[in-house]
Amino acid sequence: MSSERASAQLRVIATRPKEQNGGWIKQLQMHGFDSYSLPLLELSPVKSVQQRQAIKNLILELDSYHGIIFVSQNAVAYACDWIEDYWPQLPIGLGYFAVGSKTASVLRNRLQLDAIAANSSMDSEALLSRPELQGNRVAGQKFMICRGVGGRTTLADVLTSRGAEVHYCELYQRQCPQSAANQLTQVKIDPQRDIIALFSGETLNNLIDSAKSVTAKSDTLTSLQRLQLLVPGQRVAQLARDAGFLRLIISENASENAMLEALTQATKTN
Repeated sequence: MSSERASAQLRVIATRPKEQNGGWIKQLQMHGFDSYSLPLLELSPVKSVQQRQAIKNLILELDSYHGIIFVSQNAVAYACDWIEDYWPQLPIGLGYFAVGSKTASVLRNRLQLDAIAANSSMDSEALLSRPELQGNRVAGQKFMICRGVGGRTTLADVLTSRGAEVHYCELYQRQCPQSAANQLTQVKIDPQRDIIALFSGETLNNLIDSAKSVTAKSDTLTSLQRLQLLVPGQRVAQLARDAGFLRLIISENASENAMLEALTQATKTN
């Protein structure tokens, strides 16, 4: 059986934020996969007066920093909205870092800046392994991390341990869409056909929480645990195993190209 015919029998449940899910679904369809849109993450800018004032204060002091780190494409988009408002000409001597080559590419397109990026693993640990962020290079320096509210603290923890001063610029908030649980009950799950594509550990948690919220009506979580999950990297894979998901397709990183490559390779049949 050809890979095209095999993939045509499979359905990928696409869980990216609504604004990104359409492009991901188009890629899946171009490679012969059926799809179902189930956004499990929703992004919005921070709204409180205190949060927005904190961002403004940090951005106004941009020239006092040695480096600025963007954790995602969304961090670039939200941060650049602020930077462009207050810095028509960017400070000289500021270093730019990105968790992943795609994030670096978005930054290049938005501000015409070249950023130092993580390797193909596309995670905080990979970026921290770069020679530019070792202790002898960052001790005594000041870094700003542009990200959403909350999340992993690995970057800040390690840089601080290497002697750097680190501040978070928290630009947006992430939440599970209110409609997710109800929409999940509408999916007719087929363990022989369905694969759930999850781009982060947070999306995995939202899937689990949504399933648990409808457990009184049906054994949704148990049904989901029978499915294959497509996940980015070993860290999210271990989170999935700990949550009872054992049929895993593990991508090298969370880029759409890498996720699609892992999916295609895993579903090939002779």
